[in-house]
Amino acid sequence: MKKQVSLKTKSFRVILVVSLILILLGSMTGLALYAYGTLHNYKSESRHLISYTLSLEDQEYIEKIFSETKKVYESMPDDVRAYPRSKKFIDECLPLADAEFFAARDILVKCREETEQKNTAFVFTDPSNNALVYVIDGDDEDWAFLPGQWIKADPDEIEDIENSTWRLNITHEDEYGWVGTDYAPIYDTKGGQIGYAIMDLDLNYFMGRISGFLTVLLPAAAILVLMLAFLSSSLLRKHIISHLTSMADAAREYTTLDKVSQPDDAPFVFEGLDINTSDELEELWRSMSEMEKDFRDSMIRLRSITSEQERMSAELSIATAIQEGTLPKEFPAFPDRSEFDIYASMIPAKEVGGDLYDFFMTDDDHLVMVIADVSGKGVSAALFMVIAKTLIQNQAEVGGQDPADVLSHVNDKLMRINKAFMFVTTWMGILTISTGELIYVDAGHEYPAICRSGKEFEIVKDVHGIPMAATSQAQFTSGTISLERGDTIFLYTDGVPEANNASGEMFGTQRLLRALNSDPGAAPEVIDRNVHEELAAFVQNAPQFDDITMLTFRYFGSAE
Repeated sequence: MKKQVSLKTKSFRVILVVSLILILLGSMTGLALYAYGTLHNYKSESRHLISYTLSLEDQEYIEKIFSETKKVYESMPDDVRAYPRSKKFIDECLPLADAEFFAARDILVKCREETEQKNTAFVFTDPSNNALVYVIDGDDEDWAFLPGQWIKADPDEIEDIENSTWRLNITHEDEYGWVGTDYAPIYDTKGGQIGYAIMDLDLNYFMGRISGFLTVLLPAAAILVLMLAFLSSSLLRKHIISHLTSMADAAREYTTLDKVSQPDDAPFVFEGLDINTSDELEELWRSMSEMEKDFRDSMIRLRSITSEQERMSAELSIATAIQEGTLPKEFPAFPDRSEFDIYASMIPAKEVGGDLYDFFMTDDDHLVMVIADVSGKGVSAALFMVIAKTLIQNQAEVGGQDPADVLSHVNDKLMRINKAFMFVTTWMGILTISTGELIYVDAGHEYPAICRSGKEFEIVKDVHGIPMAATSQAQFTSGTISLERGDTIFLYTDGVPEANNASGEMFGTQRLLRALNSDPGAAPEVIDRNVHEELAAFVQNAPQFDDITMLTFRYFGSAE
């Protein structure tokens, strides 16, 4: 598990780091300003000393020695020039060290000694070889360079130091300690730059001051940081962290409560904290207290709603059982009749559905088949369905009637109670078993699919009318279908062809026919199962939006 660190510890660490950063930034800023001012003074002093030194030299000789040194330097073979300490190199340079040269050099030496600086010299640069070439060197005799001898240097850096008001080339050597080198231009009488005057300044005192400053700064900064961190942490803990800790403890206690079965008058967890800081902490505490109260009110309402939903669920279960009880569920439905076989199924989109199917005998030679779809879904559609089914069965059992007359009588009765403006698409047929004559009425329902013996299913566009309960002026017209041995009729509601998959595509009548014709000679129950399987494969996980009802009838003919 990840190790937990307390807010107190985290805040102390943050304050410690921030305090250290702020103190170091302040100290470094002061140190930088001090260093800048001091180096600026060194730079100014260096330029004055260089100007003084140049004023003592013979300008004509300075131009002459620069010109001659450049000629000797540039005329050397590359293999000689590459080794400035070699005998060949020195032999090339020695002729330049005449009496005039030493007179000019003595001036540089005297200036160095009088100003107590490290060195003063005249040089020029060779950018192609990154070389600094000495012309006159005022260093101690044992260390002084001859005219033409050179050292490695960066001409761009030299130019930057020349143009700066404070920058020096700071180096450290074991013999001299800290040295800061400045570069000032040397011009000829025509105003052209012929080289540089360099001055090596003694920076040991300056660097000693810096070192002493850091020696005092670091311990003082550490002590000050710790003091600030402890003080800030104490104030933070007293005024902020303690309240946050109490709210965190209260939150942990609140999460352990059984809020579902908690008594309505139980004390509130957050209310007892009583945080009065007049800032965001108090606002947070009040918000959490209000949240706890709102959550308890929500739980009280939820318990009430849950109780009501459980009651409604129980009633829906009863309604579902009642609805299922009104539909024929036992198959084979007529085990003692060999003239036909019939099978039906319904899958409601909700707990109860608005579809219906029914079949019953009105006498030994007449079978009534009904399939219908009430507009809408749910309890209201189911209730209207039960009423319509009951009325159709009661009216059909009077006997000897045309299906059109049955639906006409039922339509009149439904219109009297149809306050919700619902309607019922209905397909009803009355079969004379002995002859195979099927008289039917299609009141706005889906066209049936019929399979003649030995052939395939086809959609038959029968005589169509308007649905029941749509208007009191409805007129229903009967049609006739003559069934032969082995003929099959398949009835269904619009929930079958209009079933959607996840892409919104409908199942359609072509897929329905393909499912029916996968085994058109199968028993009605098998045909029903084939269609359901094809539907399930097409729809997959998409939700069901409408009831799915199917009725399959096969005629075998009279037993005589």
